[in-house]
Amino acid sequence: MKPTPVRDVIAVQVLNHSEAETRYLLELAKKHSFIRGVVGWVDLTDPKVEQNLSILAKDSRLVGVRDILDFHETNWILREDVQHGLHAVQGQNLTFDLLLRPQHCKYAIQLVKKFPGLKMVIDHIGKPHIKNQEMIGWRDEIEELSQYSNIYCKLSGMVTEADLDAWTVADLQPYVTHVVECFGPDRCMFGSDWPVCTLAGATYSTVIDALNSCLQHLSVDQKLPIFGKNAAQFYGIR
Repeated sequence: MKPTPVRDVIAVQVLNHSEAETRYLLELAKKHSFIRGVVGWVDLTDPKVEQNLSILAKDSRLVGVRDILDFHETNWILREDVQHGLHAVQGQNLTFDLLLRPQHCKYAIQLVKKFPGLKMVIDHIGKPHIKNQEMIGWRDEIEELSQYSNIYCKLSGMVTEADLDAWTVADLQPYVTHVVECFGPDRCMFGSDWPVCTLAGATYSTVIDALNSCLQHLSVDQKLPIFGKNAAQFYGIR
């Protein structure tokens, strides 16, 4: 792998319904100091979610929770038991990664109104249909989500939403520009989406270079926090 400027990372879950994976990632973080935090999974609908989170959160490397919404009905995040679980997440002073697709955005807007004290980050800029150059719907809902100061956005996961075999930086540019205009440089953060990005023929360094190109309109002082400081502040990494 080509060397990159990245020295510290957050490890993020990929398996729903697996606290075992979360414990595995926490063990990796104990062994490798460059893994500064873990975004794990917990069953938000479990009546014992407070107890389960309390046990996992004894390890200070747990910084957040994510649930992949693709595995649920579209409005799952509005369920009462899910929101009970999110209150437990907030109670542990953890964050929540919102892995959305455009069809989830309208429900996410309803969700964030109910949780002004829970820090959330939209993963993969909400996974717009970059391959088809579609922005209608996604564009307005991302702008609305950005109005809430506790919501951040990850500039990640874009190459796999573009043409896997022929994507270009130009394909990504309008989406990156819109997100940065909405959230501002202080609430955007880089995410590699590695190794998933390899499905689009992209290496870790390729993804960094592509985002750098899309952020050329920013000053160095605006751009640098996107590649580190903002994530550290969001996840509470010291």
